[in-house]
Amino acid sequence: MRYAIIFKKHYDFICLFIALVLLLIAISQPSVNMKQQQQNYLFIVDITQSMNVPDMMWQGESLSRLDYAKQLLKDTVKTLPCGSKVGLGVFFKTTPALLYTPIETCSNYDIFIDTIDHLDWRMASQGSSNIRVGISSIDSLLTISQDDIAQVIFLTDGQEAQPLNIFTKTKIAKLNHQHAWLIVGVGGNNPTPIPKLNDKNAVIGYWSTDAIKLSPASNVDEGSNGGRDNSIATETYEYYLSQLDENYLKELSADIGAHYLRAGTHEALIEAINKQPSTLRLTTNIKLDWVFALAALLVFIGSYIPTLLLNIGKLNL
Repeated sequence: MRYAIIFKKHYDFICLFIALVLLLIAISQPSVNMKQQQQNYLFIVDITQSMNVPDMMWQGESLSRLDYAKQLLKDTVKTLPCGSKVGLGVFFKTTPALLYTPIETCSNYDIFIDTIDHLDWRMASQGSSNIRVGISSIDSLLTISQDDIAQVIFLTDGQEAQPLNIFTKTKIAKLNHQHAWLIVGVGGNNPTPIPKLNDKNAVIGYWSTDAIKLSPASNVDEGSNGGRDNSIATETYEYYLSQLDENYLKELSADIGAHYLRAGTHEALIEAINKQPSTLRLTTNIKLDWVFALAALLVFIGSYIPTLLLNIGKLNL
């Protein structure tokens, strides 16, 4: 009873004292270390020429596989919660090329959108495509990298150029368990000609079946003479046809312990990403200064409540 009377008598002073203590704590910038599952993603986009096949639809408009993947990626990044980190890379031949390692999405949103808009098949420095070897290269890159990446999302149509056979289809083991993998298949079911483009990105014809030895993922013959392949299919029966090789991508996913998703809406992609298990848990430093500063403000405001209530009571009288 005695302490209650003292508290009531010196209520405003006690509140101000507590607010001062809380403010001093806030100024000292307290923080706590917490381990949490990391939301760091690395998107790798296949930019070989088969991805230029216009067999995808987006809001009623015909798009190439690459443009569809870009739109899907933009909508996905836009929907990810702030605090998520995203890295971006491209794939061609057997190697990935990282454009940048994971950075926070909200504060770097304009950078993401601009980079995605500029993804182009002409970024590839080498022809041909061997996805199996490429995935091993990506995994090796992640193993030696100092960057924290919880999940890899690889967007591709599954087109191997040259097509793999019993001799060239290398074995591939399950990947580093630290990184979850999601392979996203992009492309239509109907065999479609692969457009052949010039350096101005204009269609000059279609790849011929005769060019299979020169790898229809590129305009460059990687043979001994290093010459440019100028052949173009002149008849429809000569077209080198391409379609989403979904069975191959499912087989590949099973081989490496990845999950497979056929490209659709960005909601479906985010759902698949969130379902992925991740063993990557990092220690995050969470600052608490704002908590104590807010508490100090509330206590300070609370010190005036009795006076406010008293004045309201007098007005009612």
